[in-house]
Amino acid sequence: MDLTNQIKDIVLFQGVSLEKVQWLATQATYKKFKSGEIVISEADPIRSFYVVTSGQLKLYRSSMEGKEQTLQLLGPGDPFGLCTAFATESFPASAMAIVESSVILIPGMVMEATARQEPVIFFNIIQILSQRLKDSMTLIESLALKEIPGRLASFLCHLLPKETVDKKTSVELTVSQRELAKILGATPEALSRALRKMANDGILTTAGRVITIHDHKALEQLAEGE
Repeated sequence: MDLTNQIKDIVLFQGVSLEKVQWLATQATYKKFKSGEIVISEADPIRSFYVVTSGQLKLYRSSMEGKEQTLQLLGPGDPFGLCTAFATESFPASAMAIVESSVILIPGMVMEATARQEPVIFFNIIQILSQRLKDSMTLIESLALKEIPGRLASFLCHLLPKETVDKKTSVELTVSQRELAKILGATPEALSRALRKMANDGILTTAGRVITIHDHKALEQLAEGE
């Protein structure tokens, strides 16, 4: 498989010369994963850079008691494993395919050598990590300071386009409600109760993975803890 076109469209490699992109394609490995299959586990001795090319993955941490917290969802074009490519030799989280997915792996030494010759990669990395830091801070704030309805409201507000405010809007979840519960740090039962309560209050309705927002103002107030 020719990976050149897939690699050149990745945000991390925007601005990199075509010659280097073509070279990276020769060094990359393409892998497929079935739904529920582990891509990498916490503390795996791996030093590679990864990028999702199709499907969806989740990054998560597990406690010794078996409790799981989803940290981030990754879709096509999303890179991960930057720390293993440039710094550490172990991954700080596990990555699992939620649906059938494909991933490109690039050895860390190859990434390092390319970045030294194409400094734009470092600027792209800073932008990606800055956004992920912001997302992580939002997640930490939500888990620490908000009850489950507030966490759910914040999550839904984040999904809604700005221009749809005050309009009846439907969004389709890319994950099951069980997976959504893990993102919110809740049990599936607690999430179901929160959805029922918000439906009874006229804030939203659900139909499978489709959630329709009827009262944007009430949703925002709930997200803000009011």
